[in-house]
Amino acid sequence: MKKICFAVLVLLMSRLCAQGQTVTFSQRGGFYENSFAIELSCGGAYQIRYTTNGSTPNAGSTLYEEPLLLGPALYSTSDIYTIQISPDNLVYVPDSVSHCIVIRAAAFTPNGSCVSPVVTNTYLIGSLGCDTHGLAVVSICADSLDLFDYNTGIFVPGVNYDPSNPDHTGNYYQHGSDWERPINVEFYEPDDNSGINQKCGLRTHGNMSRRWPAKGMKIYAREQYGKKRFKHNFFNDPILDSYKHLVIKPLSVGWSDSGIQNFICHKLSRQIGVTSSDSRPVIVFLNGEYWGVYFLHEKMDERFLEDHYQIDINNTNIIESWHGTVDCGDNFNFLQMMSWFEQKDLSNPDNYIHACSLIDIDNFIDYYVFETFIGNYDWPHNNMRCWQEGNDKWRWIFFDGDACLDAPNFDVFANATVYNPPTTWANYPEAKLLFKKLLKNEEFRAMFRARAIEMCDNYFGYENTSSVYNLIVDMLSDNIDGQSHRFGQPSSMDSWEHGNNIINTFLYHRVDNYLAALDEFLNNMDINEVHPWEQLDAFPSPTTGNINVVIANKTDSSLELKMYDITGRIAYSQWIDTTTIQENDLISFDPHLPSGVYVLEMGGLKQKIIIQK
Repeated sequence: MKKICFAVLVLLMSRLCAQGQTVTFSQRGGFYENSFAIELSCGGAYQIRYTTNGSTPNAGSTLYEEPLLLGPALYSTSDIYTIQISPDNLVYVPDSVSHCIVIRAAAFTPNGSCVSPVVTNTYLIGSLGCDTHGLAVVSICADSLDLFDYNTGIFVPGVNYDPSNPDHTGNYYQHGSDWERPINVEFYEPDDNSGINQKCGLRTHGNMSRRWPAKGMKIYAREQYGKKRFKHNFFNDPILDSYKHLVIKPLSVGWSDSGIQNFICHKLSRQIGVTSSDSRPVIVFLNGEYWGVYFLHEKMDERFLEDHYQIDINNTNIIESWHGTVDCGDNFNFLQMMSWFEQKDLSNPDNYIHACSLIDIDNFIDYYVFETFIGNYDWPHNNMRCWQEGNDKWRWIFFDGDACLDAPNFDVFANATVYNPPTTWANYPEAKLLFKKLLKNEEFRAMFRARAIEMCDNYFGYENTSSVYNLIVDMLSDNIDGQSHRFGQPSSMDSWEHGNNIINTFLYHRVDNYLAALDEFLNNMDINEVHPWEQLDAFPSPTTGNINVVIANKTDSSLELKMYDITGRIAYSQWIDTTTIQENDLISFDPHLPSGVYVLEMGGLKQKIIIQK
C-alpha cells in the first residue's frame, strides 16, 4: 500500500514538475535578413513536437529531432487562402500567397501527454522574399477549426449564413464571448524586433469587413490567456505603452481603391484634440500565410477611455447611435437629453445655457467642424459615438473615416441638418436633431464659424494635411502590389494611385471650398428649417438595369457618376462630358450590376436606386 501511495506521489510530482517545463527556442521570432537553424530544447526526458501551419501541437505533430533550418521547407502547406470565407459574390482567391515561417512547439511525455505551454515564434526572412518594406508585422496563429469550421469558425459564412440575406448573416457576424477564439499574436517592429508574443482572444470586427476576405479583427488581452494587457508602445505614445484591446482593420474597407482615408482622418483629428484612436499600418500573416495590409488601431471602448481619461468604467455610458444604442453602461441620460433637445427652442438664451450643461459644447463644435471638413459621407446617420462619466457632459468621439476626403461637392451641411425622407441615404431625424437645434442659437453659430476658421488656419491647410497624406503613401507604396495580388483590392497600382490623387486634390482645395460652403450655409440658412438636399432626378427605381439621369446642373464641364453598393463601396463609376448635353437632358446607362440597393451620386447630389433582375 505504501509503495502504491509513493508511486502515485512520484507520478503527481513528476506531472507538476513537467507542467513547469517550457520549450526554449535558440532565437526568438522577428525580422532576419538570412536563414539560420533554430534549436529547440526542453528540460527533462520529454519529446518536443511542433507544427508549421499555425495549429496547436499535439501528440501526432512532427517530432523535433534536429535543428530546423529556416527555409521554404517549413512554409505552411495548409493553403487556408483557398477556403471560402465570404458570400459567393465577394469571393477572391489568388493563385498563390507568400509566406513567413511559423513554428509552434510544446513538450510531451512519451505516451503523448502535453506537459508544457505552447511556444510560438514567427520568422520573417528577407533573403526568402519576406519583405514588408519597413512596416511592422502582426502574426496571428489559430487552430483551423476556430477560424474555418462550419459550426464554430468565426471567419466563414458557416451555420449562421442565410443565402437570402448574404450581406448581414454568417458566422463572422456573430458577437460576444461565445464567438471569441484563443489565438497567439506576435507583433514585431521592423528595426529592432521589439513587440509582443502572447496568447489572447480574437473576434471579428466591423460591418462590411466581416464578410470580405480581408477580415476586420479585434484582439483582447485577458488574464485567462496569461497576460492582462498588450505591453508595447505601438503608437509612439509619450504616456501610454500598454493596451487591453486592439483593432486590426483591413486597408480594403475604404470606400475607394485608396484605403488611406481613415488613417489620414484619425491623424488629423488627434491634432485638433478630437478624441480618436491612434493608428499605424502593418502587414498581417495568418498561420504563416500573407494576409495583406491592415491598420492597427486602439479599440474605441471603455478601456480606451479608461487609459486616456482615467474614467471609472463602471460609471461610464458610451452610446453608439442617435437612437441610443448602448456600447457601455445605459442610455437613460442620453435619451433624456435627446428628448429635451427635441422639445426646446435653442434660440432662447436660457435654453442654450442649459444645453451647454448637457453637452461639452467645445468638443461638439470641434467634432462637427471636423466631420464636415472631411466630408464624411457615412455620417451622422452612422458612425456616431459619444460618452459621459456619471452625469458629466456628453462628449463625442471620432471614428471610421473610410467614406471621407472624396467628394468636394458633397453638401456636408445639408447632410448634417436635413431630414428629407424617404429618398436620402440612410437618413433619420435623430441624426440631425442636435446640430440643427443648436444652429438656431446665434452664439453657437458664431462659435462654430470662428472655430472652423481657426482650424482651417492652424490645422487643415494643405501644408499640414499633405504631410499626413505623403507619410502614409510613402509607407504603403511598396506593399500595394502584394496587397492587390492577395485580395484584388486595390485592383492595381494604377487604381490605388488614382484613388490617392482624388484624396490629394480634395485636400489641396478643401480649405477654400469648405469655408465658402460654410459661409453660404450660415448666411442663407433658415434657422427654422434648413433647406433640404437637392436630389438627382434618376429613374426608374426599381429598374432591371437601365437608368436615366436628368442633367440639372451644368456648372462643370464633366461630372463623375458613381454608384455605391449597400456596403458603401463604389460598384460603378463613369465620367460624363456635360458639354455635349443640354441642361435637363437625359443620359441613359446600364451599370450591369446585380440586384440590390445602390446610391447614385453625381455632382454632390444623390439618390437611392433599386436594381431588380
